[in-house]
Amino acid sequence: MKLSFDKASGIIVNVSGGGCPDIPYLHSELVDKKLTEARRPRDIGFTLCALMLDRALEECLLLWRGGG
Repeated sequence: MKLSFDKASGIIVNVSGGGCPDIPYLHSELVDKKLTEARRPRDIGFTLCALMLDRALEECLLLWRGGG
């Protein structure tokens, strides 16, 4: 799973990868939201892709906050 965000604003611009049935829903729930305001994929998805996307979100938050 890949989550792309704008470095300056922290807004999620794209979600891609996986091929699981909940990815279109997760995409619509995450895109155009700030990393800090987006719902956790593990809380709204039901597949391994949602779990991996949640890990990607955690990593993006760490990078955006300057910890990575």
